[in-house]
Amino acid sequence: MSMDKAHKERMKALEDLKELSKPLERVIVFIDGGYLRRTFNDLFGDDNIDYGKMLDGLLGLYNSLPSNPFRADLIRAYYYDGIVSEEEDEFRQQKEYFYLVTNHFFFTLRLGRLIKSSKKKFRQKGVDVLMAIDALTMAYQNHYDTGIFFMEDRDFIPLIEAVKQAGKKTIVVFYGLKGSDELRRAFDVRIVLDKDSMRPWHSN
Repeated sequence: MSMDKAHKERMKALEDLKELSKPLERVIVFIDGGYLRRTFNDLFGDDNIDYGKMLDGLLGLYNSLPSNPFRADLIRAYYYDGIVSEEEDEFRQQKEYFYLVTNHFFFTLRLGRLIKSSKKKFRQKGVDVLMAIDALTMAYQNHYDTGIFFMEDRDFIPLIEAVKQAGKKTIVVFYGLKGSDELRRAFDVRIVLDKDSMRPWHSN
């Protein structure tokens, strides 16, 4: 083994040891599933997502934040979405999709409803409320230290402010530069993703 290679290996071992010596911080991930799936459909033409790789990626982003003195101790990831009624043709397909989400470790599925609008399109009902109840309840019960939120809807601003008032740190993860600047400014930390950073989470 060359001296240069041995030196690099020692340096890497020291960096790994330094990372492992960081204290753990409890992290819960909150995912707006409708926003996530729309983003993947726009980028890759489908919503085939490897949720295990996505969760690993989000925790990796947390761990690599500059000047972050902690390592993530994942408590759980909560996935929020809406589902149509059993009478709708799409129900079985949606149920199978959501089953795949919960097939990954540490994921909990929280479903509201999808109801038809006047234009025969579906819209979510009750999904935002589910996320707000969970994030706030668990904050005041001290179940986590930092919440990582994958979202873009500015309606969540009061929720994020309330979570911070409960003494918790907040991180938002989102794609691109579109969406609500006001929402993003409500968070302590903002992480912007691009297509290349999300590509490893796409399941072909």
